[in-house]
Amino acid sequence: MANNGQTDTAVLVAMLSERAAVNVRLALVADGQQWQLHRGQVILDDDTPVKERAWRYRTASFLELRLPGPTVAALLRGDDQDIHGLHVVAPGPPASSASTCRLRGQQEWDRVTTPWPRTEWTLNRDANTLQPGHDLLVGDGPSFLNFDQALSSFLHQRPHDSNAGRSDLWRIVQPQRAGWLSQITIGPDLLTAVVDGEALDGAVLELSWAAGNERRFVDGAGAYRFALPNGLAHDSLLMLRRAEQWLDWRHFPAPTHGRARDASVVWEQPGPELELLLANGEGKHLECKQEVPEGDSRKKMLKTIAAFASQDGGTVLIGVRDDLHIVGLPEKPTVDKQELQVVGMIRDSVEPAPPYESRVIDHDGKKVLAIEVSGGGQMYAYRDRDSQRPEFYVRIGPNTVPARHHEIAAGFRQAPTATTF
Repeated sequence: MANNGQTDTAVLVAMLSERAAVNVRLALVADGQQWQLHRGQVILDDDTPVKERAWRYRTASFLELRLPGPTVAALLRGDDQDIHGLHVVAPGPPASSASTCRLRGQQEWDRVTTPWPRTEWTLNRDANTLQPGHDLLVGDGPSFLNFDQALSSFLHQRPHDSNAGRSDLWRIVQPQRAGWLSQITIGPDLLTAVVDGEALDGAVLELSWAAGNERRFVDGAGAYRFALPNGLAHDSLLMLRRAEQWLDWRHFPAPTHGRARDASVVWEQPGPELELLLANGEGKHLECKQEVPEGDSRKKMLKTIAAFASQDGGTVLIGVRDDLHIVGLPEKPTVDKQELQVVGMIRDSVEPAPPYESRVIDHDGKKVLAIEVSGGGQMYAYRDRDSQRPEFYVRIGPNTVPARHHEIAAGFRQAPTATTF
């Protein structure tokens, strides 16, 4: 199966029709005496129970429930359905195909990660679809300022952050639990991979690098080990597969840019992780600072963080010189205070709050502060304390430069919605 592509909508309809029941979340907009579908999420997971919810308002309704597969298939096909006492209609004929994306375990997509791989299908709504109003929502559910705020809360369990305008009409998610890498521990001379899964017969675990590869036959869930006499090679690939079909994988070119840190990867000695990150030097995804910056250097760092968030992410390392020599943070003030100082800078100067994590890496007794910024899928502004004017930036190679008008416009148009399930 390809990682990305298109799937005929008819195939999805048939797949849903064969399911006895599926978990569904629906966002509906009042249209006279009926309700038009605005957003639908389907989780193809027979093992996950659903806690039913129904938020009813005069102009909108939000439903979470378990429905027969044929009922959801009919709605996807464009047929009216009576659901939970409401007559639900689809906004016009469905798209002929759905965008398809196959994701490995712990891979972020719309700020969502799962321990196991999954396949996601998305179908866009028609541009002429009935749009929700902007009135206060007061009814059987919690009160909200508007539809978008309620949508973010109901579908995503997070505050509205201006991303609710996503054009998806349907999002269908299928967990892939045949086999996955639940934990990878990387030491100075040993890699240990813990494999889990429901159908591991015939699976092989393979570690590949530029100079060769090694394989372990998987005879069930458990820990599998690879000796690393020279440490983990740069650009290594760990893959769990069956014949020509991958089940799960991890790539180690360097700690991942532009995504949340992989919770399944444990570095027993953080030093090698830092060396991998520095292997390619400063560039589009990496900026180094010798110490917590002040003055113009501080502004440059904050502009870079805004640029990272506006594009596909990156890392700022504090305690590393421009020549990539690791000097570590000064002993005073404490490392914790220096980290809080940087967090405060970001909070005060980058809008909206960018998606990032801060952590301290210990390298041969030297402390390095890593600010790992995820790509936020929208434009983030640096706001100068004096002028208070928002400024937008992008990263070109190792340089942070002002964004052009078309780049700013494109950034505001794409704004994806965060989703959890």
